[in-house]
Amino acid sequence: MGLPACPPRANLPCIWHSGKSVEIASFSLARTHVTNAEYRIYVEETGAPKPSHIDRPGFNAARQPVIGISWHDATAYCAWLTKKTGQPYRLPRDAEYEYAARGGLAGSIFPWGDALDPRFACFGGQAAPKPVGSYPANGYGLHDMVGNTWAWCSECFEDVSAGVKASNKPTGLDPAGNRVLRGGSYMTCHYLNLWIAYRHEDPPDLRHESIGFRLAL
Repeated sequence: MGLPACPPRANLPCIWHSGKSVEIASFSLARTHVTNAEYRIYVEETGAPKPSHIDRPGFNAARQPVIGISWHDATAYCAWLTKKTGQPYRLPRDAEYEYAARGGLAGSIFPWGDALDPRFACFGGQAAPKPVGSYPANGYGLHDMVGNTWAWCSECFEDVSAGVKASNKPTGLDPAGNRVLRGGSYMTCHYLNLWIAYRHEDPPDLRHESIGFRLAL
């Protein structure tokens, strides 16, 4: 994990460690982020609060990823879907996300290779996320593993960051409880945030317009 190494003096809030090997069990990951259409079913059936952008023009298309989702919202969705289907849906783990994002390209910078290329992902301060599946899949058949919307992972940031302390506290919570996010979003302009190796951290109650989620089994 963590390859290639973070460039020296990178202007990033979270500097990643490199070269740690992690053994993970077999798992499945959704091909795309959870969409507005899928999340609307959950809202209708449970009475869960509507995300801030789900009915906003430009963000409300059925196949656009749902955004404005907190970690708590995402885990509640997983619990609902588990009960509904009998399958143990959950958020991906940090190591699972990085492994899946590589698509079989060990050590690559991006899911498609080492050159930043707007033909393969939605990033750079776009007005809104694109419908899921708008860009080519990686080697494992997964879309938007970088760009379009950040995705929550299950762990606390400090549990996987090799000593890097969490510091973000936009909602006032103790940063020690911050969870991992992976992948960058349509709003991401710093190219290092799009590296597969990069992990971010935010409080579990944050509902930001760049954050969504995808499912694991």
